[in-house]
Amino acid sequence: MKKIATNLEEIVTGIALAIMTVLTVINVFCRLFLSRSFSWTEEVSYICYAYVIFVGASALYKRFGHSAIDIVVRAFPEKMQVVCSVFSMGVLVITCGLTFVLSCGYCASCWTRKTQLLKIPFSVSAFALVLGFGLMTIHSLMFLKNIFTKKDYFHEIPIYENIYNVDSLEDQVQASIEHQAEKMSEGGKS
Repeated sequence: MKKIATNLEEIVTGIALAIMTVLTVINVFCRLFLSRSFSWTEEVSYICYAYVIFVGASALYKRFGHSAIDIVVRAFPEKMQVVCSVFSMGVLVITCGLTFVLSCGYCASCWTRKTQLLKIPFSVSAFALVLGFGLMTIHSLMFLKNIFTKKDYFHEIPIYENIYNVDSLEDQVQASIEHQAEKMSEGGKS
C-alpha cells in the first residue's frame, strides 16, 4: 500500500496515458476500416491528456527529473550552497503553493461549464491542475525538509522511502553488459 501511495502520480499518469492511447487507436481504426468515428473519444482523450501532463510533471518533479543547472552552485563554499538551496527551494514552495491555490479557484469556476457531447464538467480536467500542483507543493516541502534534516542540497536522497526507482538507460545497458559478461565467465568455467 505504501508503494502505491508513494508512486500515485505514476499510476494515475499511466492509467490516463493507457486510456488516451486505446481510445485514439480505436477511433483511428474505426475511421479507417469502418468509416465511422466516435467524437466523444476526443473529449475523454483531452481529459486524460491533462492528467498525463500535470500529474506526470509532478511525478518527474518528485524524482527531481526537471533540469537544474547546479554546476556553478557546486563550486561555491558549503555555506553558500546551503543558502542557494534553501532560497531556490523556498521559491519553488511558494510558486507551487500559489499555483495550487489558483488552480483550486480555476477548478471551482469551471464546474458550470460542460463539454459538448458528454456534458462532463470542465472541472474534471481542471482537477489535474489541482492534483499536480498540490502534489508538487508537498514534494517541495519534503525537499525543503531534506535540505534541513539530511543536508541534501542537490536532491540526491529520495524524499520517500518506497519510491520506485527507474534506472536510466545507461544504467540498464551497463547492467546488461555486466550480466552478459558474468554469463560468459560462468559458461567458460563449466
